[in-house]
Amino acid sequence: MLNYDREAASYDESRGGLPRARAAAQAVHDLVGTGMLAGQAAHGLPGEGTLLDIACGTGLVSRELAGLGLRVLGVDASAGMAGVAAGRIDVVLGDGRRLPVRDRSVDAVTTIWLLHLLDDARPVIAEAARVLRPGGVFVTTVDKRAAHGPGGRQDPPDRAELVVEVAAGHGLVLSGEARFAGHGQGRDGAADPVFRLLAFTASGER
Repeated sequence: MLNYDREAASYDESRGGLPRARAAAQAVHDLVGTGMLAGQAAHGLPGEGTLLDIACGTGLVSRELAGLGLRVLGVDASAGMAGVAAGRIDVVLGDGRRLPVRDRSVDAVTTIWLLHLLDDARPVIAEAARVLRPGGVFVTTVDKRAAHGPGGRQDPPDRAELVVEVAAGHGLVLSGEARFAGHGQGRDGAADPVFRLLAFTASGER
């Protein structure tokens, strides 16, 4: 596991930089943008909703999402990462398993390149469900290590089938999927990996 406080200053340049962040943000926006507006309209909510980016890191993807017209709040457990992100977006320190956010208070939640790092992704998915308003959208990367080819853990915590099962137990219904290229992330001369995103809509029955 990386020391994210120490890696914060150089993290972006070692992870595909702006091209990768823009590809991720566009894919997330395609899944979230319309869903947020539909959910808000169905529940008589204001037109401008909030997207909560859990483990926002340096805020590079979050900033690109904001540039696409979403109001973004980042949360990260690393003070170093949050310090870099603060120059780009609104951000707070916090643990994705115990978010400093009220129940049913945001319109979208994202976890990009997070679940694969955890021993157990279930508490984070549960928290995403807790803070989402009915009709809100949860978007997460899944099967990240598999995108890089063979190897890795036998039963990764971001395995798509597991994420779908856990999400369903918290009233999150699978509602979309997208893929995007991890620019500059191909290993040993291999092609860039293609990352997978799943989107879930909060049913309100939680």
